[in-house]
Amino acid sequence: MVQPRKGYDDRVGAGRAMPAKPTHDLDDDPAMMVQEQISRISFFAERSPVAGKSILDLGCGTGFNYAYATGKLAAGEILGVDISSSAVAYAKQAYPAGSFLQGDICSTSFDCGTNRWDTVVCCEVIEHVDKPEALLETIHRHLQPFGVGLISTPNRPVFSLDYEPSPVNHTHVKEYTLEEFRLMLERKFSKVEIWGQRFSNERLFKMQQSIVARNIKDYRLLGEWYWHNSVRRLWKTLRLEPLHRWLGGGLKYNHKDFSFVNPVTDDSIWLCAIVTK
Repeated sequence: MVQPRKGYDDRVGAGRAMPAKPTHDLDDDPAMMVQEQISRISFFAERSPVAGKSILDLGCGTGFNYAYATGKLAAGEILGVDISSSAVAYAKQAYPAGSFLQGDICSTSFDCGTNRWDTVVCCEVIEHVDKPEALLETIHRHLQPFGVGLISTPNRPVFSLDYEPSPVNHTHVKEYTLEEFRLMLERKFSKVEIWGQRFSNERLFKMQQSIVARNIKDYRLLGEWYWHNSVRRLWKTLRLEPLHRWLGGGLKYNHKDFSFVNPVTDDSIWLCAIVTK
């Protein structure tokens, strides 16, 4: 019997965006998952400026949203919350001037100030929880009456080629289609605007899709062994992936390689929703 997936791995670097150089300029950080998020929060700030605004960062992970929003976007008060004690400990060490809290953001008793926050950011989190409606209730509860939220998630038909369970991240409990995501959000928020996050360069998109297709084949072959680091390293070595990357191959990108489109296109890898109460 296949056990249900756990929505997070407490090890700070497992399936979680983590800056390679947290004390350096994040715009230049080589971690691609960090670049994906920088692109999202920058886009959001263009649509709904965060300068001087209070931000509640739900599922803050390693805390770099704090550094970027305060350092680059002139945001005001920021509180980051994550269920992983290891991630929160890392965030506190990496960004000692920030405020970070360990907590279950899907709990009905979770309270960081009802109707208090100008902005609630919840990026790449909803796919990790088995009670998405509870998470959306938390976001709604904490937004002030005229507050604005940013919620992002992988677009399953593109991010994972519609394959379940996700062959990309073993802590994804459930990935969503555009319509599934929209219906959930519209049940909770009065206004929902969904944008697609896509590569501006078609070559990068084709590379991403080929990697996912390869991951699916590997997962079908190896089963849950696919997620054991030692097994994956051996498998990739046999396939000469380290050599390929050393020679300059592989998928590489930064925040400038993305564009945001509305309506969502068939090559949108992530869904980014801007919501209001």
